[in-house]
Amino acid sequence: MSIIQECARKFKLLTETTTYTFHTSINKKVSVFNIDFKEKDFHHAIGLQYLHDIAIPKNTKKTIEWILDKENPITDEYLAKDSNYKGKPSEERDVELRISEFRFLEEYLDEENIVYIYSPKDSPYKGSIIPCDYIIKSSLKSRNQTVFIFLIHRAGKDSPCKIISFGVKKHVEYGGIYQYVMIKDKIVNGVRNNIFKHPRYTGSQILQAEPTAKAMYIDELIGVEQK
Repeated sequence: MSIIQECARKFKLLTETTTYTFHTSINKKVSVFNIDFKEKDFHHAIGLQYLHDIAIPKNTKKTIEWILDKENPITDEYLAKDSNYKGKPSEERDVELRISEFRFLEEYLDEENIVYIYSPKDSPYKGSIIPCDYIIKSSLKSRNQTVFIFLIHRAGKDSPCKIISFGVKKHVEYGGIYQYVMIKDKIVNGVRNNIFKHPRYTGSQILQAEPTAKAMYIDELIGVEQK
């Protein structure tokens, strides 16, 4: 199986099974955001918009279907025909490397990571024009890579976030205003599991930030309510 096919299969599975919930804190104010996955997000997340020498469907909803076509699946060799596929050492843009690491998106999201509120004026790379609300920076020792996952709300601040871009760190350090991760939960097939919880984050704070989390943190919340 080509890397691009593995990448598409893994992302398709995320769209069918998985979401994430983050509680983050800045200046003692907690906010909650969710990440979900839709097939139409895949096209831009892996950087196919930079490939112009090969035929790629313009309908982003069809990208994964196109890659995984049973009779004529897309291969790495086909993508490599594009002059922009292989990144130059001096450039951040590297579609080949981006696709390779995007296969491990779930692992990068499951790792301990750093969340920033994105703000161009506060970013170490002030020339960035990526329109996003959050940046997650994550590293995998097994891959010896650091990636940046750029998120934007789908339709206003109360809507889930989607991945609008994904990059592998070469020379540039993206950033913004740092936020502490207080909770990171992963919901798979409707079952919510806690990946990380800050030891100082109390049941009452959880309930205040996300009342619907009561079912997940019922033991802590009962303890709070009985006091």
